[in-house]
Amino acid sequence: MKIYVIAAVCALIITTGAFLLPERSRAAEVEIGATVWYSWWEPYWTQVSDSIIVSSYSAVSNFSGGPLLKIRFNDTWSIATSYTYGRYEGTASGILPAPLFYFIEQPYDSKREAKRHDFDFLVSGSVNTYMKIFGGVTYSGYEMNTKTSILAFTFLQEIFHHFAGPAIGAGFTIPLISTLSLKPAVCGVFQFSSFVAEPGNAINDSINSIIGGTETTLMYAGLNITLSLAYAIQRINVTLALGGRFQYLWIEKVSGKNFPAAGQHDMLGGVTLMATYTFIISSSNKKG
Repeated sequence: MKIYVIAAVCALIITTGAFLLPERSRAAEVEIGATVWYSWWEPYWTQVSDSIIVSSYSAVSNFSGGPLLKIRFNDTWSIATSYTYGRYEGTASGILPAPLFYFIEQPYDSKREAKRHDFDFLVSGSVNTYMKIFGGVTYSGYEMNTKTSILAFTFLQEIFHHFAGPAIGAGFTIPLISTLSLKPAVCGVFQFSSFVAEPGNAINDSINSIIGGTETTLMYAGLNITLSLAYAIQRINVTLALGGRFQYLWIEKVSGKNFPAAGQHDMLGGVTLMATYTFIISSSNKKG
């Protein structure tokens, strides 16, 4: 399922939930905005090779961002959804470890471009003014194109890697002054993944049959930690937040064939900047 379909479904859930509230209590605080962040991503293929030709790729970093939406129905309950998109490039080069082409070792160059999508849908409950607990579903995935050149030969491959699962955590608000607060949060993440590889030509087809892995089920499990400093511009109902995010997931094989990702990790971290606008939607229940 494409990520925009998932986003549309969750947006529909949020909208429907708001308007299915009892008429006399229908009032909600809506927070809408966007996040931009510079992130460092270290997927499994920067640690080990997933090819019989190319060694591991360089770590990748780039800007990413996307929209977010939060609806608070009362002093206790709220739902939130967010989506981020980023493009990352990794490179690898070297000499083939085994002699090919009339027993003469050949240099190679390879480039990967990954388009990564991250989507969260969370339900939060406030314990008190300073603490909330939340849980929901988190999705990550990327479409990755690989192009490897050896002399006059070019090998192409397109990989789709999806991982999704439950998340649960706690967030805190620490007031510093009336308009400034510190907001740390920690979340446990559990995701199950699937791979789909589409080789670009017949040569790649034979290579992928040796590599295997498309029938492997992997579990990503770990922590997502965020910390931000939020400043509220009350006269225009805008909040700005500057902070950071760090996510570290261990990768374990659940079933299927052996695959290089098992036993490795997926690390994502960076500096974030968020801006949101808050407004109230309400409906009165008048008689007479």
